Amino acid sequence: MSLPNRALAPWLSLLIGALLAFATPHIARAHFSYSDPRIIHVTETRGELAVLMRLPAPLALLPDDWQGRAETGLPPFAFAMGDEALIDPNALDLADPGVQAALSRLLMLEIDGRAVTPEIRAIRLHDDDARPRFGTLKTARSALAAPAGTGPVPYFDATLDLLLMAPGGLDSDLRLASDLGARFAVMDRFGTVLKLYRAEVTETQAVLGPFDVHFAAATTRVAQLTQTALSGAEHIYNGADHLALILLIALAARGWRQALGWASAFTLGHVATLAAGLYGVAPQASWFIPLVELAIALSIVVTGIAIFARKPADFGPVALLIVGLIHGYGFAASASTATFAGDFDASNLVAFALGLEICQFALYALLLPIVRVLDHALPTRTSAWRRGMALGVALLALSETWARMGLATSAFA
Repeated sequence: MSLPNRALAPWLSLLIGALLAFATPHIARAHFSYSDPRIIHVTETRGELAVLMRLPAPLALLPDDWQGRAETGLPPFAFAMGDEALIDPNALDLADPGVQAALSRLLMLEIDGRAVTPEIRAIRLHDDDARPRFGTLKTARSALAAPAGTGPVPYFDATLDLLLMAPGGLDSDLRLASDLGARFAVMDRFGTVLKLYRAEVTETQAVLGPFDVHFAAATTRVAQLTQTALSGAEHIYNGADHLALILLIALAARGWRQALGWASAFTLGHVATLAAGLYGVAPQASWFIPLVELAIALSIVVTGIAIFARKPADFGPVALLIVGLIHGYGFAASASTATFAGDFDASNLVAFALGLEICQFALYALLLPIVRVLDHALPTRTSAWRRGMALGVALLALSETWARMGLATSAFA
């Protein structure tokens, strides 16, 4: 049967308990907030290639050997006010050789196989909670055209917007790469969304961590939708949370039909909150994504415990729909606003969902036969080994939950 209403109580109590943990603020000097992705728009202006970029200011300015929470010194271009590190927009003068040296690592650009050094033409510094929108090319241009701020902002809650120009055109073969923050602990969860605006199509790629992205010289609508579908597939196999959930579903399901039905319920919930994010039905505050990340980890813990504590038949599509809604908001409130924003085309969302679903089915095609083989090998302990493995996944997720609780608490500090 489906998850009954009374079985929702553990979910709610755990989520409420996590919220109560924020009552004691935690002050720490970390790398930066990863609540929003790095956004890069690539377009053409008056015969030149224009790159409009938004990223956390610390990602652009901190040295590679920055120690995060263990660091005691002030970061570059910062000054101290009490226990807080602040940065003044006037400190980021493009005429300053030190600023130019720090920002020279922002982007490696190749045009038709030739390395090109882009020139920084404009720079804007914002507090995370007061920055203008940047998800579309139009809003990015407006953000860079707006007057520069004058007051200092908290260093580790600062966002940097930049305009870079290079000789070249959109029809060229383009490669964009950056190894910024490769040694930072948060980079494994930090996303980058790149959008290339050509006459016929807008090509989008989304990656985690340092990136090295290639845009071929020419593309078609089919190729663009294929790339979006691949982004959906990558969203599954690059996410430990998704992989853990797929394993739990494989352990709880009695057969192919049940597993794929539950997987589709998860996809439905995931895409629903993704679509909701496209229409702004998600808080924009910097605390939201750390809170969602915490809820995602908690959902894995609760799912594993639910499988361990009751028969697999009691685990139903309603539970997976709820989990999908939570996981979907993790993407909807961040990368989706850049990946799908602009002239909304529902085919992009359908292609993303299709890629997500196909990747899930491929993983089940690998896992379910293994589960069935183990069932035959352990006929008298079929339920025991499945429940034991589910508990193991829950315990691993519990460790990640604790780490994310610290990050979420910092966001509220």
